[in-house]
Amino acid sequence: MNFTRLRIVLAVLLLLAAAGGAFSYFKYRKISTYLIDQIGGQAGKKLGREVKFSGVAFSPLKGIVIRDVCVSRPPDFSRGNFFCAKKAVIRPQLTALLRNRVYFSKVAFESPVLKVREKGGRWDFEDLLALLPETQKGLYLTWNASEVELENAELQADLETSGLSLALEGADLRLEHYSALGGNYGLSAEGTLKSAVKGKLLAAEVELEADGNFDYAGLASTKGDLKITGASYGEITLESLKAGWALFNIRKPLADRNYSVSFQAERLTVPANGNKIRDQVAEGLKLFSAAMGKAAPRIEDMEMSSLSFSLNLDDSVLSLKDLALRSNFLNLDAGLAINGPAKTADAALKAAIGANELEMSAAGPMAEPRIKPLLSATLSSRFKAALANVEQELLRIFPVTGDK
Repeated sequence: MNFTRLRIVLAVLLLLAAAGGAFSYFKYRKISTYLIDQIGGQAGKKLGREVKFSGVAFSPLKGIVIRDVCVSRPPDFSRGNFFCAKKAVIRPQLTALLRNRVYFSKVAFESPVLKVREKGGRWDFEDLLALLPETQKGLYLTWNASEVELENAELQADLETSGLSLALEGADLRLEHYSALGGNYGLSAEGTLKSAVKGKLLAAEVELEADGNFDYAGLASTKGDLKITGASYGEITLESLKAGWALFNIRKPLADRNYSVSFQAERLTVPANGNKIRDQVAEGLKLFSAAMGKAAPRIEDMEMSSLSFSLNLDDSVLSLKDLALRSNFLNLDAGLAINGPAKTADAALKAAIGANELEMSAAGPMAEPRIKPLLSATLSSRFKAALANVEQELLRIFPVTGDK
């Protein structure tokens, strides 16, 4: 009796599961057909660009598979390609389909090529990437998709304002959207970065992990890590660079912002042949050498084993901490803190050039800091000028004193 009852219960459960599966399948197929029609006829009108592809198919396991898809620059392909991919796979989210909503669990592109341009501080894809959906514009895959993935991608960027052109080749990129009701995103990317700068090739391997939180006005907070390895620029080489950041309350007044940035670079080599960097470093060494009462050393090849520092902004106090430079021309430890409301600064440094060492500090009002130990009037004024230049550059980015 119990065995028969169990069989009946199991049969009912199987029927319910089958019915639910069939219902989900037909809902899935219905929305897939709708999306195929949209891609085939309406997408170009909504995007203000032409869309073409060699074929579209439906797969119960993968979703909508679009082959050889291309999107033009506005208004049509006579202006060139904006985006092309060997294959695009769009997978609707089943649970959303059951509620008659269109969300995507994953959108994936195979071997995509994306070409973007910047002019006057504006990007040519702003109309496609609005963070909050507006029904009269675009598809907003970055909003409606839980995950967007690019495999073996090539990203090209022309920045007219700076005159730079950047390319990220062989890139794997993954963008995750954590909330259907808010702008919480996670980005991971890696690839080979290349650029031509003043006639020389800049190349490096890049890895990025970042999180961002957006509100209606834009980016509200972000944190992440960047790693660059095997970098080269002409004859200049850098073995590795690591940077991390946590930026909160970005859109609030400066006094409410909380920023933390760390930086570490290792094994930088700058050959002596005709590099302006070497000449600039030599000028800086003259100041330290004069304070030590020694002649500035002659610099040939520059070899920096490490450089690290951290930058913090909290309660209108800006701190450059734990600056440590180790090289064949100078060993330097330094720090600087600027109290914005009080308009005061505290700085300290310890420098060693060969066997010669210098240790000094500066404190007090930014306009007239007290230098220790006492130096000649000429050297004191030069150190104050150098300190003022550093402070000015930091305050240009973070005006914590309230002065513009």
